[in-house]
Amino acid sequence: MATKLTGSALTVTITESLNVANSTAADSLDFAQTTTMSFANIVNVDKRIVKLANTNVTTIANFDTTESAGTYKLGDVKYIRVTNLDSAQNLQVGFEDSGTDAAYTLVAPGCSVVYTTTVVEGTVGGSTFDNVATLKVKAGHNNQNVELFVASE
Repeated sequence: MATKLTGSALTVTITESLNVANSTAADSLDFAQTTTMSFANIVNVDKRIVKLANTNVTTIANFDTTESAGTYKLGDVKYIRVTNLDSAQNLQVGFEDSGTDAAYTLVAPGCSVVYTTTVVEGTVGGSTFDNVATLKVKAGHNNQNVELFVASE
């Protein structure tokens, strides 16, 4: 008899803690905040570390209407985290669609970027979002490590 997995909720919590001291304790400012998001029905999880051989742009994930080896199914992906495991070099991280749109960001050493959708719009003032085709990274130096975490239904 076949076994069917039952989806569970992925809970992601981000905690920011900052207290700006003042010489008068009563005037100290507390900027602490905790944000929690829950993503229901998660069944598939992929977590891996990728060693980037060089500073070329490297595809670390593909997206399409059907799932296959190395390709995640559009619409099923609910949460993506890319973490720059390097302690000194920045990492460029971005989505590209199958046309000419792309959206990249710079991720500082030891930091992460989180995505909760697989659509992108790469033009200034654009309003037509397209499905992404690839998730790409560009290392700051050879042998830089990146952690990829993808959760989907």
